[in-house]
Amino acid sequence: MSNKSSIGASWQSWIGLCATCFFLAEIGGVTMPFVNTYLRECGWGYDRIGMAAALAGLVSWLMSSPAGFFIDYFRRRRLLLAGASLLVGSCIGLLPVMCESQAWIFTLLALAGLGKMFFGPLTNALTLSMVGHGRLNRSLGIKEGCNHAGNIAAALTAIVLVSYLPVASVFFAIAMVSVLAAGCGFLIRRDELHGDQGARAPRLHGSSARPRVRFREVLRDRRVGILLASATLFHLANAPVMPLVAQKIKHMGGSNVQVAGVVLVAQAVMIPIALLAGLLGERLGRKPVLAVGFAVLPIRIALYAMTDDPNELLALQALDGIGAGIFGVTAVAVCGDLTYDRGHFNALTGLLGTVGGLGGVVGPFVSGLIVHHLGFAHAFFAFAGIAVVAATLLIGWLPETRMMPQALPARTIGERCLEPESA
Repeated sequence: MSNKSSIGASWQSWIGLCATCFFLAEIGGVTMPFVNTYLRECGWGYDRIGMAAALAGLVSWLMSSPAGFFIDYFRRRRLLLAGASLLVGSCIGLLPVMCESQAWIFTLLALAGLGKMFFGPLTNALTLSMVGHGRLNRSLGIKEGCNHAGNIAAALTAIVLVSYLPVASVFFAIAMVSVLAAGCGFLIRRDELHGDQGARAPRLHGSSARPRVRFREVLRDRRVGILLASATLFHLANAPVMPLVAQKIKHMGGSNVQVAGVVLVAQAVMIPIALLAGLLGERLGRKPVLAVGFAVLPIRIALYAMTDDPNELLALQALDGIGAGIFGVTAVAVCGDLTYDRGHFNALTGLLGTVGGLGGVVGPFVSGLIVHHLGFAHAFFAFAGIAVVAATLLIGWLPETRMMPQALPARTIGERCLEPESA
């Protein structure tokens, strides 16, 4: 009896990948809010706390593209992922020990930001290596579903821990989970990682092999420019909205439970949406699915401006799960399409993370200015306008990128893995 799954790799490898994504999300899902709380308890001022958080975010943003280029050429990706996980876990676990030293706290948070930047690109690269381009979209949906489930588990675990133990208990839990994430990565079978892992890996078509063309040639593709521009606007509109919703709920007299629900509702919706996006992106094409995610964003943001009821604001967060759940799966699959047979898949996804991070830096800054001078409604309508431009650019200008099965070689990575096992 074959132990191959229906999407291109053995069940052992899939369990390893999904468990790794779940635990990595637990490491990164709740870190910074509790770091801020803990540093405040240690007597830090809000200015220094903000500087520490900004430093971690800046390191992650600056490393997005370099990390992608590095992963394209580094063969031992399971080992690299384990090292990144342990680096982040160690840095977070040491925070309570080093809280008296500002220099050490800044250093640990910077190193943690560096390590976390490798999580997404490495799990994307391992997914492509396991299943190939033919099954990438559907497989990304499963991977992202596990990631969102890990975020929910992280939030619930943290709530339980801080209810009975000091805030530092969250950091020690993260350190332990980092060991689990590092170990689960090695459940992925080495002989099923094609084109990037070891001397026995065959040189097949696909972006997980060594790049065949210069990255500048990839960037000259008009579709790449449209994807990056629309993604920048998408994140510029989306990134500041969740904090704004939480602030508005609190401003309208909502409870702390409702504020926490802002995150939990969105993540809960992202799980089925990610799975559905993976399935439909494979059947219908990338553009129709991605267009839904972009079209939902301006509607959702505008609706926030039209209600002052905390419960209604919380319910609207379900739409955040639709847009973000689709983007996290389908945009990466588009990167796979655009780099097929040319290489640089990881470099392009890293660049996608960089432009997304740019929106995440600029968006909150602009939102603060608008809310301070004009109020919440004007801020939401402003970002809804940006989201309309992003949707118009993507829907109007980005062509379909999915390759038809007959366009792929007869023995793609994914199809090779679907062959029956030898007796």
